Amino acid sequence: MHLLLIRHGESVDNAAGLYGGSRDAGLTAHGALQAQRLASSLAASKLHVRHIFSSNLGRAAKTANAVCDSQNKTHQSALAVVQLAELREKHFGNWEGVKFASASAQHRPEQTGAETTESLQARCSAFLETYLAPLFTARMVGPEENCVVVVGHGISLGVLLLALAKKLTSTGATRDASKDAALNQLASTRISWSNTGYADLVISKSNAAAEVAARGNPWSGLELRVAQINCTTHLSGLRKTRGGIGSAAHDEKQKTIEGYFASSRKRKADKVTD
Repeated sequence: MHLLLIRHGESVDNAAGLYGGSRDAGLTAHGALQAQRLASSLAASKLHVRHIFSSNLGRAAKTANAVCDSQNKTHQSALAVVQLAELREKHFGNWEGVKFASASAQHRPEQTGAETTESLQARCSAFLETYLAPLFTARMVGPEENCVVVVGHGISLGVLLLALAKKLTSTGATRDASKDAALNQLASTRISWSNTGYADLVISKSNAAAEVAARGNPWSGLELRVAQINCTTHLSGLRKTRGGIGSAAHDEKQKTIEGYFASSRKRKADKVTD
C-alpha cells in the first residue's frame, strides 16, 4: 500500500512570506495550478486511491478536493475528502501572519501562545491511531497499488512522518535491525516539503505478519519503504505567472489557460457535430 503525504498548494501567506500556521489562507492562482497538476498526475498513475484525508484548513482541503475530483472523474469512483482538525498546521501564536524572512527577524516580537511540540505530536498520533490504523488490514496493505492520500502542511507532515516511523519501530515484532536504523535516521531528518510535493511511503506486511496479527496491534508486522521524498515531478515546466498574478488569491470563477483552451476545443467540436 502507498501512503502519500502531500503538502498543500502555494497559499497567499506562502507567497507573502508570512507564518501561516492556523490562519485559513487560501490558495494563490499558482497554488491552484499546482493542485491541478498534482491531481492529474495521480489520476494518470497506476495507484488506486482508496481514501483521502486532509487538514480542515482551506489551502489543504482545496488541494485534496482537486485530487478527489480528478480521481472520481477519471476512474468513475465516489471518493470524498475527510477533513480533520488533527492534520492542521502548527499554531504559531502571536507570530501568525508575521513575516518570517531573516531580514525582519529583529522586528518580530518574542513568540508567545504557540502550540507546543507535545500538542502537535499528540494530534498526529491521534490521526494515526483513529484513521490510519484501521486501514492497515490485509485488504488495504496487501495490494501494493492501493493508496491512501493525506494532504497537510509542511511542519505537521514532518511530525506525522516521525510518529509513523516510531510506531513501526516499536511494535515488538521481529524486525530487520538495518531497516529500523534506516527508519530512525529518516525520523531524525528534517524533511522539507515543496508546495504539492509529496512523500511516497510503501507499507507492506513483513514475514512475521501472520505471527503478530493475532496480537491485535495494527502496527505489528508492517514494514515501511520510502519510495520518494518531496516528489515534484508533476510540476515540471510549470512557471509562476509574473506581475503578481500568480501570487494573487485564486478566484474559482476565473478560468485557467488550460481551461480556456479546453473550452475552446469543445466549442469547435460542438460546431463540427451540429
